[in-house]
Amino acid sequence: MIVGTIIMITAAVATGILFRVITRTMYSVEQEETIGYEKHYAFVAEDSDSDFWQEVFKSANEQAREYNIYLEDLRTGLGGDFSIEELLRIAVNSKMDGIVYSGGANEEVSALIDKAADAGIGVVVLQNDVETSKRQCYVGLNYYELGQMYAIEIDRLIESGTTPGTVDILVDGDMAEGASNLIVMAIEDHLREKTEENGEEVLPEIVVTRIEAEDIFSAEESIRNIFLEKENLPNIMLCVNSVYTRCAYQAVVDYNLVGQIQIIGYFANDTILDAVDKQVIFSTVSIDTDEMGKSCIQALYEYNSMGYTNSYLPVGIEVVDQAKAHQMLAEKTNRK
Repeated sequence: MIVGTIIMITAAVATGILFRVITRTMYSVEQEETIGYEKHYAFVAEDSDSDFWQEVFKSANEQAREYNIYLEDLRTGLGGDFSIEELLRIAVNSKMDGIVYSGGANEEVSALIDKAADAGIGVVVLQNDVETSKRQCYVGLNYYELGQMYAIEIDRLIESGTTPGTVDILVDGDMAEGASNLIVMAIEDHLREKTEENGEEVLPEIVVTRIEAEDIFSAEESIRNIFLEKENLPNIMLCVNSVYTRCAYQAVVDYNLVGQIQIIGYFANDTILDAVDKQVIFSTVSIDTDEMGKSCIQALYEYNSMGYTNSYLPVGIEVVDQAKAHQMLAEKTNRK
């Protein structure tokens, strides 16, 4: 009995000491601060996991935090295999304070954007405009300006000895026909003017190939089919999409067509810059993703605050050639 009593007393003392230690530790732990946001915006992009849209989302998220707004990438946040229309419907039905949208421009999407607008939800469309909808703002490119930039690069290729031949423009299947027509028009206008100046016929045959793809893998397969199925491959390939640029670059390497098919790309991530530096890709058009991300949040914030915003906000673009690509890669290396 004495031994049992001693053991019980010891256990009670040890438990008391342990309880006091745990209690003091819990009080000493800094409590995590709970952040309360004033607004909740949804980011809905068809391929939000691509490098391009990741950069856009990063800048948009930074701008949103400055306004005390929570920006949610629905595709990443919800998981699962939702279509772009389903994600947009979720954003609308969830009564978000604002929606940033990039994807197809079909009737269902237009109706969903109209439903959001009627409910007082601001919608900003990126890159591919949904012209028939009640969206508040479009943030994207001037496609005629983009076409002129491509035309200047085609002109440089011709001057370096590349036969004009055929120019194949790879565009997203969701791109409005008017946008692709503007690109073709700008190229033809520029080259026709050069022809009149030089008195030489340099106008190539320009074709537009729409890539109907649900994901990166199907896009890669579609572009590889171009190389396998076409008897007469294009001399110059323009890629109006960062994913298509990477796929075309890889196909040219795999089929030993480097130098035979000249690629003018889109976007400027490390992979594309390295390809331009090695001249597997002749040059690329760099889109200011930082400006695009910040502008869409600023437009939504303005709409929430004042009830209106600009209907169109242009995004800066520039051509990155071999020298510029080499410089950009060197600067990135020095920062590491």
